[in-house]
Amino acid sequence: MDKSIQKPNNMMTRTSGPPRPGMIPAPGPGQGTMTMTPKEIMGILRRHLWMIIIFTVLGTIIGGISWFLCDRYIPKYTAVAGIKVSPPGLKDPKTITNPQPAKDIYYQHRFTMASYIKRQNMLEKLITRPKIQETDWFKRFAKVDEEGNIIGDKDKAINKALKNLEDHLSASAPRDQNVIFISMRCGSAIEAKTIVDEMVLLFLQEQRQLALGDVSEQLAERTSQRDNIQSSLRDVQNSLEVIREGTRFARLNLGANQSFRDYMDDKMVDLENTFSRLSTQRSGLERNLETLKNRAISEDFDQVVKEQIETDPIARQMRNNIASLEPILSRQLNRFGEEHRIVQETRAALKQMQEDLANRQNEIAEILRKAAWQRAEDDKAIVTQQIETNEAQLQKARAEYKEIDKIRAEYAKYEKIREEKQALLENLNRQVEDLNAVYTDPDLSTLKSLGPAFMPREKSFPKLQLFLPGGFMLGLLAGLGLAFAIEMLNDLLRTPSDVMRHLKTPLMGSICHFDDDTDIEGVDLYHVVRQAPYSITSECYRQLRTNLKLSGPGGISHKTLLVTSGKAGDGKTTIAVNIASTLLAEERSVLLIDANFRRPTATRLFPHAQKDGSPAEFSDNGLSNYLMGQCSDISQIIRPSGIENLFVVDSGPLPANPTELFTTERMKRLMETCKEKYDYVIIDGPATLVSDSKALASQVDGTILVFNAAATHRGAGIRILRELKDVHANIVGTVLMGVKSRKGGYFREVYRSYQEYQRVQLDQQPV
Repeated sequence: MDKSIQKPNNMMTRTSGPPRPGMIPAPGPGQGTMTMTPKEIMGILRRHLWMIIIFTVLGTIIGGISWFLCDRYIPKYTAVAGIKVSPPGLKDPKTITNPQPAKDIYYQHRFTMASYIKRQNMLEKLITRPKIQETDWFKRFAKVDEEGNIIGDKDKAINKALKNLEDHLSASAPRDQNVIFISMRCGSAIEAKTIVDEMVLLFLQEQRQLALGDVSEQLAERTSQRDNIQSSLRDVQNSLEVIREGTRFARLNLGANQSFRDYMDDKMVDLENTFSRLSTQRSGLERNLETLKNRAISEDFDQVVKEQIETDPIARQMRNNIASLEPILSRQLNRFGEEHRIVQETRAALKQMQEDLANRQNEIAEILRKAAWQRAEDDKAIVTQQIETNEAQLQKARAEYKEIDKIRAEYAKYEKIREEKQALLENLNRQVEDLNAVYTDPDLSTLKSLGPAFMPREKSFPKLQLFLPGGFMLGLLAGLGLAFAIEMLNDLLRTPSDVMRHLKTPLMGSICHFDDDTDIEGVDLYHVVRQAPYSITSECYRQLRTNLKLSGPGGISHKTLLVTSGKAGDGKTTIAVNIASTLLAEERSVLLIDANFRRPTATRLFPHAQKDGSPAEFSDNGLSNYLMGQCSDISQIIRPSGIENLFVVDSGPLPANPTELFTTERMKRLMETCKEKYDYVIIDGPATLVSDSKALASQVDGTILVFNAAATHRGAGIRILRELKDVHANIVGTVLMGVKSRKGGYFREVYRSYQEYQRVQLDQQPV
């Protein structure tokens, strides 16, 4: 590995690989706003522990004193009363229970009632009550004469009293209870109870009046509706009377049970049946008449005619005569023969008798047939007349049926209207009856007092259980707030984490504060590495040297380093001298150049001496003499420091144009020559307050920026870095000077561990 300090290959001085041991890398993008870790918070608490304890104790004491003063001079008593809230809506006094509404609606009703108590008009009415004006509480705001009149500015006094009520009188409606709690807090227990009781009484009276007003309005509305219904019902009844009086039909109101309709239907059926029967009878008569007609003109005798002939006495006598004459004719034939006159006379008489019998039979048949035919025609005429009469009756019945049906439809319409009106009237009568019962119900309002407020026996304010913990918490919070405010408002770069968080640049090392290192008491801080090599301060410088050597990739050397700071006094000279001392430990030749023309320190830190250490006189030529051309050879300005392998170039007199001298060719030639002759060239440059450091930064391989933990602010550090980057300075890294170990901090643990380690190591060395 190359023993020289290596130079990075970019201008941002970021390592190309993972961080090397001992080096604190720059935070990546977005790490500039990192929050505090729990360990940092614990560190803040440990550093300011006593301040937090003192504030906590003071807060507790103040809380106790405040409680004592409030308890003695401004005690408060709180009286509480309850009002039971029934479900919203009118309650039927005739029923034992009413259905419960939804919980949300019930709670909203209670909440609305509680809000109504705090309304300004309620508070104003409460103030005007005589018992309230007699209290000392009210007399604090207004003077009242014997008659109860307010003396002085009445509005101002009332406004003060209202403001006090708004602040101390409360009304709440718990969600899980059907109660409204009213409470009042004031300096007197009796007056607190009086105010609460008066408010409960006033509120209940107001709510009952409102409920009575609502019931009265509903009662008046229902009564008016009932009167209108009764008037309408009378009109309907009159219409029914007119219909009944204007028709000859009776029992018009029997349609509902179908009695009248059955009667009309039976009548129509009877008439139609009679018509059908008569029609059938007439058809039979017509057929019978046709038969009788045919019989009347026929010569054959039917059985009826034969029977009638048989029963006819004349025909019977004729038959008897013929029957008696035929034997006589037969005897005469036998006796006298065919040609005998007696026989012929007897045969003629017999023939005449047979003709008379035939005529009698024809006469009887004709009489019977014509009589039957005539009777049939008479019967037909009678049936036809009956049919005509029945048909007329049927037509009349049908007309009556239609007429009565129409009348009954109208009658039924008015009956239906009457029934509806009667039902509505009955409903309104019940509602009016219920409203009258509600109006006279003592529990009309949904609110009911749970009794007078109890006399408060304990003070509600102040509470020792509240003041002491409250003072404790306030003191603790004040101490914590002040501790964090001190830490947050301090914008100094006090710790390596501050550099990481805010500057975003590699931190090469941190040098502890001399107060934290007991091994360097009486030691010159400029030469602490040589004079106290086992101190932790020396170890910090050695770690800085190691980090510088490991800060960049291999192949390019940082042989010339500029050490600068934001302002004078930050410790850059101490850093430069001690870095040179750590490099000497590697048996390297080091050249220390004092480039601070305004505040040179090389002649004081390294007096002129011979190689053997005895004082010697050298020329006063320095860096400025060479740059101004007063010296032709570089060797004329380099002198030994009195330390082996360490050589010094003094600053020389202050030139008129130092910035321009650092940018000349002679400065470049000086750098090249020194790099060839010496292993390392350390330049103690001026602070960045002047432009000299920026000009020098462009001539060296790398720049080390020194911050002082007790003096460098974050803004200054950011500005210095930005200005150096603007001139393309190769910033190798930063060094934080004078870091104090703080309680709970990382460096305190490191310091303790290192001191213990060194103590054990020294004890093991031979005497």
